[in-house]
Amino acid sequence: MKMKNIVKWLAAPAVLGLLSLASAQADTYLGNDGGIYTAKYTSPSSAYLLGTVIPGLQGNGGQVARDVLMTNNLIAMATLGSQSGTGTSADPLYSRSFNSFGSLPAATDTGNVNAPSGTYPDGFIGPVTIDLSHTGMFTYLVVAYDGPNSGAAVWNIAGLTGILSFNAYALPELIAGNLTGNLLGSNLPSMYKITSWTLLNPTSAPDGGATVMLLGAALGALGMVRRFIMS
Repeated sequence: MKMKNIVKWLAAPAVLGLLSLASAQADTYLGNDGGIYTAKYTSPSSAYLLGTVIPGLQGNGGQVARDVLMTNNLIAMATLGSQSGTGTSADPLYSRSFNSFGSLPAATDTGNVNAPSGTYPDGFIGPVTIDLSHTGMFTYLVVAYDGPNSGAAVWNIAGLTGILSFNAYALPELIAGNLTGNLLGSNLPSMYKITSWTLLNPTSAPDGGATVMLLGAALGALGMVRRFIMS
């Protein structure tokens, strides 16, 4: 009985280490609800979606400044599920999701990481992926699709880790000729292609090998248990 207890005590760090490793690498697919939407504003909204902007803003000081502005405009819409704008380039349709995130910090350009226009070639096959172990963790992700023809999705990714995936193509949804605020989606070149993405408001630095160290420690502990049992 004592031998079994010793083995359990030795095995515990390895098990906890492996569980922590799994937790640290929880990958997330943003949107793609039912395989139909890149970003679904209407209730129930896509998980993690802050809102959509159709069409996405153009200019406004460049990609990052534009994405900060769109994010802050959505944060300022206090009423969940509310919409503002007509859906033109001069007056984009802002659709605040039904997701309640509590108090959100204002978006800034400090420490942003982005993929600029031209990153993804014509004919690109999705999904698009971002490895947060390389970029660090952030509060917001803004994904823009084909300038004035499609729209932008703004995601609240605070606390998410691992690899983020999302659709490479989007198309504003129309019902009876009216914009719904939703972005239909695909990973094949049948809609408007992604033009850029921006990560805003960093909350942690890149992994820097900590995950690999954790895995090594867990495997080392398991090796100790094996040697103890075999001796």
